[in-house]
Amino acid sequence: MTKIETLIERARRLKEKGLTTEEIADELNVSRETALWLITRVGETPPSDIYVEWRELTKPSRLRFVAMAMVDMIVSEVKEDIDVVVGIATSGIPLASMVAEELGCEFSIYYPRKFKTDEEKPRGGILSENFARVTGKKCAIIDDVISTGRSIKEAIEVIDANDGKAVCAAVIVNKRGGNEIEGIPLLSMLRILRI
Repeated sequence: MTKIETLIERARRLKEKGLTTEEIADELNVSRETALWLITRVGETPPSDIYVEWRELTKPSRLRFVAMAMVDMIVSEVKEDIDVVVGIATSGIPLASMVAEELGCEFSIYYPRKFKTDEEKPRGGILSENFARVTGKKCAIIDDVISTGRSIKEAIEVIDANDGKAVCAAVIVNKRGGNEIEGIPLLSMLRILRI
């Protein structure tokens, strides 16, 4: 089975479990357009996208090394002290908790807007009330992969609406390009560029 056939099969199984196209995109680390193509296969070829395989980072020791590298980027690029690390649910959470521990600061979770069904408008994203508050605090936003930047933009807006200040966003893989988002540094370990 080819990699694309494997992705099509995984997308089909996730759809059967009741996940929306957006949730499937998050789970497979692909764009929403690619997830839709994997489910429907409308058109000859999939949209131009990069698939990011996470499986080698499932061991906490390996994830810790990635978190330490991310902390090094944040410390060298951001001149302000970070008070709260905000992890984007779901894949950004384990990494963000380790980054927060390494930085010696608090940890929070942002749940992005999700589509209830593929036809509906998104419902609003929220900061978890079970973790650190961002009010009056400088925040670093952490996620695994950035594609369109929508989730990180939303997180910046929600942090701002809660009287916090996003001072940087950091990801493992940047599929979007650029080193800034909404006026703050976008730090990435790997930047994918299409030529």
